[in-house]
Amino acid sequence: MENHNEIARLTQKVKRLSTLVEVNSLISSSLEIDTILENVMTISKKVMNADASSLMRVDEKTNELIYQVAQGAVGEKLKKEVRLKMGQGIAGTVAQEGTALLLEDAYTHPKFFRGNDEATGYRTKSMITVPLKVGNRITGVAQVINRLDGKPFDQDDLELFLALSSMAAIALENARMHQSLMEKQRLVKDMEFARTVQESFLPQKAPEVRNYRFSAHYTPALEVGGDFYDFIHLDKHRTGIVIGDVSGKGVPAALYMAKLGSDMRTLAFTESSPSAALMKLNDLLAERSRRGMFATLLYIELDASTGILTMSNAGHLPPIVKRTDGSLVRLGAAGGAPLGMMPHMQYGQETAKLERGDTVILYTDGIIEAMNAKEELYGYDRFEVVLRQSAAHPESLKDAIIGDVNRYTGLSPQHDDMTLVCFGAVR
Repeated sequence: MENHNEIARLTQKVKRLSTLVEVNSLISSSLEIDTILENVMTISKKVMNADASSLMRVDEKTNELIYQVAQGAVGEKLKKEVRLKMGQGIAGTVAQEGTALLLEDAYTHPKFFRGNDEATGYRTKSMITVPLKVGNRITGVAQVINRLDGKPFDQDDLELFLALSSMAAIALENARMHQSLMEKQRLVKDMEFARTVQESFLPQKAPEVRNYRFSAHYTPALEVGGDFYDFIHLDKHRTGIVIGDVSGKGVPAALYMAKLGSDMRTLAFTESSPSAALMKLNDLLAERSRRGMFATLLYIELDASTGILTMSNAGHLPPIVKRTDGSLVRLGAAGGAPLGMMPHMQYGQETAKLERGDTVILYTDGIIEAMNAKEELYGYDRFEVVLRQSAAHPESLKDAIIGDVNRYTGLSPQHDDMTLVCFGAVR
């Protein structure tokens, strides 16, 4: 008789080991988490000789338990209707405390909630509830309910279910890591696409205008922003200069910038003045603006025959002119609100005259707000010191500014695009 019982126990252990091998193969074969967990719990239900099985995962956003798998007569109802807070019911208690529970009669436990039984007509008797752990982190809870032979679950059942559930926890973590990796890869592709869109709309070369020189610098941030600039050849004497900054990051900002730049080019030819172009552009953007996106933009028309600048500013940083005597003059007082915030906005316009040797500096906030390792801003004061101390030639001035910003920031990550445009009447 003893030999017969020993053989039965060994046979049962071999069967359970085979089950663990089967579950391990399932986990290794796919990253389709829903299918894997459904199969793991189906096998668990079968080998545990249980009437029902379920697996709940922790919703990282709400820190609640939600049903990922629910097998048995009331499984679908549970998946649709039940969410548990940490500490609520048996599952919530196990998730909160991180300790497995083996109950011969669930109704004797003070945390057992009978409401589900009363609502469905089901009678929960014996049950095992175990936490799904990855290191010290609880990712979910697994349960088996009611042995089909009517006996309560025992310690051997608990040990087997702990082993099965540890594999389910591994499957959950593998799927989470895979999803995280896929999301990172998608973001990288999105950033590459956004950067390609952004850079394709930037000028390939500086305009050639007699007695004038143009120089520009653009450095994209790791997380692509919406900086842009453009040079527009209007006619024999007039050149349009545009600089702007779209709110937001990534693909939405890049696409918004692309459309904005295209519309600006069209309006530079069709509208009678910079202010008229900005008013029309604002109305176009306000009509189709989504998710609160907007843009700052400065538009200047240079008449090379007279040296006259005509400009209109939609919330952008004001241009600075470095005069031949070394003084700095800030222009663009007649500004208006950023583009796309609301329709029917009015934009002022002003003029200034460039003399030989004067240089105009246009820039975005990525330069002023560049930070060093101590998270200290580069700032206007340092910016103006470089402007005063550097040669006035557009190319030299641009190189001096970018060089100083780079020395200041060192190896600190760049959080925003940096765009700089310098142009002037050369001697």
